[in-house]
Amino acid sequence: MIPKKELFHVPITCLPLDEQIMLILSWVNMRASKVVCLANVHMLMEAHHNFSFRKVLHQADLVTPDGKPLVLMLRQLGIFNQNQVSGMDVFLNLCSLSEMTGKTVYFLGSTQDILDKIKWKLNQEYPLLKIAGMKSIPFVPIDEIDKNYDTELIKEINQSGAGIIFVCLGCPKQEIWMSHYQGRIKGVMIGVGAVFSMYAGITPRAPYWVRYLCLEWLYRLLQEPQRLWHRYGATIPPFLYLAMRQLINKEKFTKGSSQSLLDINLSTDINELDTSSNKIGEILYKQGVLSKEDLERAIKEQQQFPHLKLGEILIKNNLISLYEFKYFLRNQNLKLGEILVEKKLIKPSTLEKALIIQKSQEPTKLGEILVKIDALSYEQVRVAIIEQYLRRKGLWLDSKLSDEKQSSRYLLSVDF
Repeated sequence: MIPKKELFHVPITCLPLDEQIMLILSWVNMRASKVVCLANVHMLMEAHHNFSFRKVLHQADLVTPDGKPLVLMLRQLGIFNQNQVSGMDVFLNLCSLSEMTGKTVYFLGSTQDILDKIKWKLNQEYPLLKIAGMKSIPFVPIDEIDKNYDTELIKEINQSGAGIIFVCLGCPKQEIWMSHYQGRIKGVMIGVGAVFSMYAGITPRAPYWVRYLCLEWLYRLLQEPQRLWHRYGATIPPFLYLAMRQLINKEKFTKGSSQSLLDINLSTDINELDTSSNKIGEILYKQGVLSKEDLERAIKEQQQFPHLKLGEILIKNNLISLYEFKYFLRNQNLKLGEILVEKKLIKPSTLEKALIIQKSQEPTKLGEILVKIDALSYEQVRVAIIEQYLRRKGLWLDSKLSDEKQSSRYLLSVDF
């Protein structure tokens, strides 16, 4: 299940940065052809004015809240734990984790001069990173992209073994280009926009305090006033208008759209859900982190060396990074109270109070107590219990469960 929320009829993935990175890495392990769009105000306004581009974003596998204004809007719509998933943070995290796990990266777009600067800097900061290739492709007008395919480029990228393809063609061209090549390029394509020039040191990145105050747009405007003045003038005022309209008329604006964070029409009784934990190996397999063959080999090695834990074997054999393993291990035994606190639906003090009440009223369930003391609604508890179930069973971030047409029957019929 990949939770989403619509902003101006564009589905934004509602996951913290680390979880979005985990999702991308699982797709890389499967050599899946996926499209990741890093959404900011400019991208949303392009989609608002252009239906065909909005369709591109709907077809994307991941649309991150890159811009801080999007994060603030999501919080106003009830996603309190959402942080900024910026292009630079995605880029740096994936370069670091790819170096650790031996994943191969390809760099596409921009200019040869910028690519050369990026390669030099990567060699200094990530000396073990496997660079499959770097290519500055010839200029192609947006309306010409979908007319043909560059078969030589497809062949080059696929034969390079790249699991991650960073694409720098500018918005909306890069998103249209990735959508056109989805299914043909066997890797996760990520549109990174200005990240290449920032990492190369040509365009300075805004300091943290500027980004925190939601003023990165102003910082960039001062850097490139002639290029960005018209863009910001045409996007910021209408964005503010649409944001106010959606926040004031939440129900009216979202009527008929896929707004539920758990968008699989789960009408099942939550008491039927078995929230016990699956084995960590099963979870890693279901998440696409491990192939069946790798898991079987690791289990055989564990049988030969019983003093070693499965995680130790997987990390030793570079099948998973310690960062990834800790994430999935924590999901295996995540408690309901932890989910509620992390999502900032309740305060730690409220959880502590509910746990004290629970001890004196066993076997009353924690969720029932939280509803009874008016800390949460039944629906909020229900959604959290379903999330706990999906995480513990290794189904969390499974894109198959994100289809609106899936029902609770599918969920309950999964063979564990």
